[in-house]
Amino acid sequence: MASDRNTFLGVAACDLAQPLGEADIVIFGAADATPHVKGRTSHAANGPAAIRNALRVYQTDLARWDFDQDGILLDPEQIRVVDGGDLATSPEAPEQNRNAIRTATRKILKSGAVPMLLGGDDSVPIPFFEAFEDTGKLTILQIDAHLDWKDQRDGSAHTFSSTMRRASELPWVERIVQVGLRGIGGSGLQELSCARNWGSRIFTARDVKSRGVQAVLSAIEDSANCLITIDCDGLDPSVIPGVLLPQPGGLSYFDVIDLIAGVASKARIVGLDLVELVPERDPQNIGAICAARIICNAIGHIANQKR
Repeated sequence: MASDRNTFLGVAACDLAQPLGEADIVIFGAADATPHVKGRTSHAANGPAAIRNALRVYQTDLARWDFDQDGILLDPEQIRVVDGGDLATSPEAPEQNRNAIRTATRKILKSGAVPMLLGGDDSVPIPFFEAFEDTGKLTILQIDAHLDWKDQRDGSAHTFSSTMRRASELPWVERIVQVGLRGIGGSGLQELSCARNWGSRIFTARDVKSRGVQAVLSAIEDSANCLITIDCDGLDPSVIPGVLLPQPGGLSYFDVIDLIAGVASKARIVGLDLVELVPERDPQNIGAICAARIICNAIGHIANQKR
């Protein structure tokens, strides 16, 4: 299953410009969508490569036991995972970037596979969400330190400050659950009021600490189509230090994988993105390892859903 191109856990490479065949999960990356500084590449542009590299030591033996999954690391006979590499993006061409992300995601969904998108900053999920119009009513579970509900930032409606505001405007998004919020971000009372008035269910990091992940899972309806969007700053900086704006008091690694497990037990995971890893700020690659392990767990739970 190895390829000359570096892939996640050494799975088979695929060409997103060609027919995808019978894959269950397609991983792909996007370094840029809409830069918050025009023409400047994302601070998290090297995130996809770092996540792919994080677990290379294990890819020659995928049958190793994974205690977090209570099973082997990756069973190619149970789940067909391929890696489409990174889309060609440019900080000079935000509209083209968004179109490329939408087009790739729609193609993956049309093939019957679950798309897993590695970013890039938190503008990358906006076109990702937009590609799910034919999936049916969608629940979005956001793990993030920030609300991301600004209508515009410096004249742009598609930067990392507006991710969930844009999601709320999509007719197929019927529920938004936001978890991990804490500290100080770009939103004010106006944005918070807009989110609450729309109906977003907001669970701060302190809520998770006091009430546990079950409180969050109770806000997700049984049998929902659930898209999980993860900003690395949603986790505590002791777990993922390599982010743009670290905030103390975030979710733990086990909080996140327990949320994913809980979603898989009651709903259907139809897509996942993970963004905002800044490798240049990530000592000993610990954040990249954590991000890659989150992807591993998500793959395992999707495999269980397939079975």
